[in-house]
Amino acid sequence: MIRTLANDDVVFVCPSADPSAYAKYGASLVAAGGVHSSDYVNKLRRQGIRTTGTMWCLTAGSHDLHTHPDLVEATARDIEGRPIAVPWLARGSFQETPDYFGCVNHPAFRAHLRRKVCDAMAGGPDGLHVDEHLGSAYTALHLGGCYCDWCMQGFANYLKKKAAPELLSLAKTPSFDNFDYCAFVKNIASTREKYLALQESVPLRAAFIDFQLGCASDNVVSLGKLAADVAGAAVSLSANVCLPGLEHTVVLPHLTYCASEVAHNAAEGASGLADAVLAYRMAETLGRPMASTATAQDWAFVKENGAEQLVRLWIALSYACGQRFMVPNRMLCSGKGGAPQWYCGSPSFFAPLYGFVKEHGRLLNDFKAVGPLAAPAKIPTSFETFEKRKVLAETLNALPNSPITAGKDAWVFPRVKNDGSVVVHVVNLAYNATTKRISPQKNVEIRMANALFKRNFSGATAFGCEVEPVKLTVRNEGGDCCFTVPELGLWSIVTFEYWA
Repeated sequence: MIRTLANDDVVFVCPSADPSAYAKYGASLVAAGGVHSSDYVNKLRRQGIRTTGTMWCLTAGSHDLHTHPDLVEATARDIEGRPIAVPWLARGSFQETPDYFGCVNHPAFRAHLRRKVCDAMAGGPDGLHVDEHLGSAYTALHLGGCYCDWCMQGFANYLKKKAAPELLSLAKTPSFDNFDYCAFVKNIASTREKYLALQESVPLRAAFIDFQLGCASDNVVSLGKLAADVAGAAVSLSANVCLPGLEHTVVLPHLTYCASEVAHNAAEGASGLADAVLAYRMAETLGRPMASTATAQDWAFVKENGAEQLVRLWIALSYACGQRFMVPNRMLCSGKGGAPQWYCGSPSFFAPLYGFVKEHGRLLNDFKAVGPLAAPAKIPTSFETFEKRKVLAETLNALPNSPITAGKDAWVFPRVKNDGSVVVHVVNLAYNATTKRISPQKNVEIRMANALFKRNFSGATAFGCEVEPVKLTVRNEGGDCCFTVPELGLWSIVTFEYWA
């Protein structure tokens, strides 16, 4: 049976060099890689930890590109037919061969990806994680690709199936038989530089992006099926779906869950968390649980500025939004193209917060947001076209995307269960960028409309990390549910007693 993520799961991004770290944090899943050995997989399984084999769709890597000519031919190409290098990977990592994007529509690169899946699943892990799942579709979005022969043939077939009059009109052709989009675009922009300057106005670009994103999604689905075949059983399928980027939603309906990098805008402190809140809301809206981490740039800021308290805020925020923040055990924080550097969080500092999560799983599992961050009722169920992604964006943008506020520096997240149970998360945003500390707050008053819960409360209890539970008095004032948290450290979860 495939297991998805529970709200109280504690997830490691990748295997820990220190095996004792899993017990210190109460780990339940290793989200990515390092599990080629069946002995290692079984050892973790005996500890109640699921594992995930990992591969990526970005590049064959400079070594294989140097030694396998068929993979050199299977690289993403720009309008001039030149291969496109991955800009954030260091150049010349093997015999000065650049790391070129592989093209997921080229048979040789697809065969390479299938070999990598077989390697990733060799140890018998519980699932497959696909990193850089956009692959060559990323080049179509940002770098002027992919215009290789395989993509052009595939796009012509895609257009033939559509055969919409408006597409034929844009292409200035009576039929898409033998249509060459590369030649068509070259008449508008003959070089990559010119193309990048004009790309938003190039005819058929929206359809081309839909095609490329669809190919990326289909590729992930096929890799997931192969992983299940290798395992001889159903396995989970995850990907690094970087929400709130709309292009990443195309693959989301096909995943068991997502293990994702989310921008936390660390340099902005507590004021830069809107993107993370939106990402978490999108994941809940689309019904795919998320285990998140911050970006390499965020981790670089944390390491350079000693901003560990800010990371504790990120952890609390993710669980308050119904998601999970992966353990900051060993986080990549290098700049683009530079030598890898790592931020390694201290278990003594972070593990108590994850211990609070495990201890109070009953207050996290199976609740959903109500209030301003509730999932909208009507959204598309798939996102393979620009129009559907636009509907999703417009639906979310038409609603509030900010949590309820309390006082000057607290966010409030009401959540309910199908049985009517209610919890309210209160997260302390009083992070001082100078002292790099979160200041405790006293007597934080919370007010929420009774209509959110459709019931009255007789009392409440606030649970906080490393503090004793506190009984609260609940008041009903002018149609509002009101209570005061006498001491707000980082994060409190409030539960309620009900009138009969």
